[in-house]
Amino acid sequence: MKVVSSKECILTDEKEIIPAEEMFEYSCQRALVEYVGSVEGEREDFVEHAYRVRDLVKKYTGDDLPSEAVSLSLLHDVADRLFNKKSMKYNNDWARVSAKVLYDLFDNDNTTSHDQLNYTGCLLADVAKIEQSAAHHRRLMAKIAEEESNEDCREIYPLVAERHMGKVSPEQWAIAQPLLDLDHMRLEMDKINIEAFIIKCAEIMDNLQHPSSKRESAILQDVLEAESFYAPILEAMGYEAFAAELRSVAKIRRLIGQGKEDLVKNAKETQDRVLQVGMEKIADKIFGVNDGTISYAILKDEGSGEYSTHMGEFAADTNYGNMVAGNWRIKTVGSLADKLKGGDGIMDIAGMMVISKDRETVAHDFAHFIADRLREFRPVCARKKTKPIYIQGTKDYVDIVERKLQELGVSPDQYLVKIDTEEDCERRGYSIYETSKVTFVVDIDDAEIPIEIQFITKDERRRARTGEVSHIAYKYLQSQDFGKDNLKEETTRQRIERMKIVSLAEEVLGALHKRRYDMINSKITGELGINPKSLSNEDKFIESLIELCPDKLTT
Repeated sequence: MKVVSSKECILTDEKEIIPAEEMFEYSCQRALVEYVGSVEGEREDFVEHAYRVRDLVKKYTGDDLPSEAVSLSLLHDVADRLFNKKSMKYNNDWARVSAKVLYDLFDNDNTTSHDQLNYTGCLLADVAKIEQSAAHHRRLMAKIAEEESNEDCREIYPLVAERHMGKVSPEQWAIAQPLLDLDHMRLEMDKINIEAFIIKCAEIMDNLQHPSSKRESAILQDVLEAESFYAPILEAMGYEAFAAELRSVAKIRRLIGQGKEDLVKNAKETQDRVLQVGMEKIADKIFGVNDGTISYAILKDEGSGEYSTHMGEFAADTNYGNMVAGNWRIKTVGSLADKLKGGDGIMDIAGMMVISKDRETVAHDFAHFIADRLREFRPVCARKKTKPIYIQGTKDYVDIVERKLQELGVSPDQYLVKIDTEEDCERRGYSIYETSKVTFVVDIDDAEIPIEIQFITKDERRRARTGEVSHIAYKYLQSQDFGKDNLKEETTRQRIERMKIVSLAEEVLGALHKRRYDMINSKITGELGINPKSLSNEDKFIESLIELCPDKLTT
């Protein structure tokens, strides 16, 4: 079939007009089929896995990625077979076939633009690069585990480090080592296009949902990489639903390894009861409205027509004059099961975060909710709390919230307060997370649903995602023995080192968040934005093609 191409469409000799992005997708599909049809011994669900990965990319990122990146996700394993010689899955026959089909994809001058070719080379090379980076991170974890005085950590060293062929015990499945390495995260992400990282995250998620390896340690390695490498970076970029579901499937895989499938089953049943009610009805009940707006952060599954992760944004009118808006989520199955394992009551199956422009608005909305709406529900205490209403922050913030509560007749004995003193702020180097929250139970359709609502400012929301009070920064400080319990005994040298870490965390997380929006903006302009630092990866990729396809150069 002869074709004539432009940026917008493909015109065939049968006068059929095909959008260029569909033609690129078709070329990727063809390369995938050609590879599978030319090799022996590949995983049985190689093609199905490729399409599941593509669908996960679409589901969790929506329209953020260029269509070319979504299409190239079909070829992530084909590229891996060519480029990743350190992989256990590498063999010469697969590499030669991979090189041939990818060379043909590159050589399809009639349908693929120069920009698309460059983009293809960079992304496919980056995918292989990221797998190597994650493996390096995992081996670092293993090294630290080996040196740990904790015997449990030393137990997982041979499982995490290399190709362990034996069984993984239930006790070993339970050992978590959530190490973060911000320096490694910064350096490795700086060299690649983040679209490739997203593809790799989708791959690791599908591998956990549909394990292909018979080696149990390989699945445990995927779990550890998901928890400490892939999910934190996704979260930093703002793909919180993606990160939450990746952590969920990792937790589920851990529980299955421990023989605790019953907890997963119970968690799914618990979540289903909440989903039967629906977040729309829950939000309307909470705020006393009938026209609240609920949106999802992900797309529906194309097959089932259902949402796999329940997280998004909401807006609702109130009877005290303000419209409130923010984020909502229903706990994932993995998170619920993990809570059930600990034997703790689950006080936040559904959670909402009201995000306001400033402290005064937070105080107004929170105080009115407590005074006007809480009486409709059954207040309950969160774990380790003696009262359901809780306020924490600097004295200025707490004073503003308390004043508004008392104006509306809410007595101080109804709530707990944690004031971040000037001495604490000075010692820490920054103020603690400022929030006002309440936990209660809502009865809807014979279902009792534990709820937590937080009220925060936009600035605090930013700090919680990419600033010094972010979950990632907190975990990293803990991993470096800079926990909050050590602050009072901290030396000047230790404080300097801790603040360096805080500054690094802000830099890394802020840069990752910005990269996501740079990618989206690039797509809006109609350009395929390529990270110049990834061009060296593409060069190595092309060199591998040339090395394995010398005959192509002479034809």
